[in-house]
Amino acid sequence: MIPEGKIDPALQQIERLLAEQCAHGAQTRDLPKEGAACGQFVGPGAKEKPQRGLHGTAAALRVLAQATATDAIELVPKLVWYVENRPALHKNGKEPRRNDQTFEDDQQNVIKLSEVLYSLSFVKAGQGLTDNLARDLANKLLEARKENKGWTYFLDSAEPIDNLPTAFAVLALSQHGYEQDIRGQIDFLEANALAKDTNPSANINEASVRIFCLFALAFRKEELSQEESKHLKRAFIDLWDAHKSLLGLDLEQGIEYSKGPINYYLRIPWQLYLLALAARLDPKRVSSLSAQRKLSRILDAVQTTGFRYPYSGAPLSSRTNGILFDVLHKIKRFDKRNIFHSVYYAYDSVRTFLSRPLFSWITLSAFVLVAAFFIYSWVADSGKPKDVGPDLTGAMILLLITFFFERLRKSR
Repeated sequence: MIPEGKIDPALQQIERLLAEQCAHGAQTRDLPKEGAACGQFVGPGAKEKPQRGLHGTAAALRVLAQATATDAIELVPKLVWYVENRPALHKNGKEPRRNDQTFEDDQQNVIKLSEVLYSLSFVKAGQGLTDNLARDLANKLLEARKENKGWTYFLDSAEPIDNLPTAFAVLALSQHGYEQDIRGQIDFLEANALAKDTNPSANINEASVRIFCLFALAFRKEELSQEESKHLKRAFIDLWDAHKSLLGLDLEQGIEYSKGPINYYLRIPWQLYLLALAARLDPKRVSSLSAQRKLSRILDAVQTTGFRYPYSGAPLSSRTNGILFDVLHKIKRFDKRNIFHSVYYAYDSVRTFLSRPLFSWITLSAFVLVAAFFIYSWVADSGKPKDVGPDLTGAMILLLITFFFERLRKSR
């Protein structure tokens, strides 16, 4: 079982990684002393890349707002300053590698604005004044709702409502106390994410979006009603059962969206969201062997090479590490271990071991040999039908065991 003491060092390492980048990276060096920012990447090689933006800065703000080191905490008001003054910096030509169209798209991007708003909810009163910025961002999102149902990818877009930006906006606005104002959007999200006829494994794009929708609904507030927990848990179990076999791989899903001729990309680390959902909705599943192995690999990676998804490239992503920081805190908060979880871990470990194909073949071979021996003995001794029944009972039991192990293996 992963002890809480192993999670804390990982959180501290992510904090150091983001603080070092924001304090000494090229993204901050050419800003006024009041500002600091973060870009797409962190870690070795990222300090000399001047690119900065809302995804990276929101990630840094989320992490450093809950930091423990003084030098990291001091960066929080500087990150807020950058977000507030970004339009003026761009107007004066001080935003690197940004043309007018992509910059304006950024300022209209529902997901990016929601990530900043969500991160601001963790900023403490003593870390800087954020009320005006949070209110402005919230008002922008609220005014951009379509048909009282949800959001598109951009505030000024005429495209159809989409679940993904709606989930980001619902999560962020709920954190700032707008739960009652967005009741229609929550209902829309629930109708799509919790639909009983949704096939959780039909399409990985759809499944990853649905997982994040569940994440937004489950973590939008501190306390869930019993009915809410019941509906969310049912949808979560469907998704968990469909994708738990993939926890042995390091996978995230890329989502493409566009505005005009420009394509944009967003990565959804759905495995991280799935682990956080397990901690809140069905904690025993965090105690499963596959989940524990996944968490162990993640925590080890943070302390050694840094956490990354290999198929997404070698550099460390600031946004992915910010999400990991958020998820680990949620697992700490909701994963309250008890003796039952330890028993479940032992049971799942034994089940996983015995459900290997080798054991099915061994048991099947034993059945064939025992059955053959009993039939031979019956023919040699009496050949009477009444004598063969009791002898074949053991063989039938072995056959049932074989079938049971095979079902276990396929259910994993």
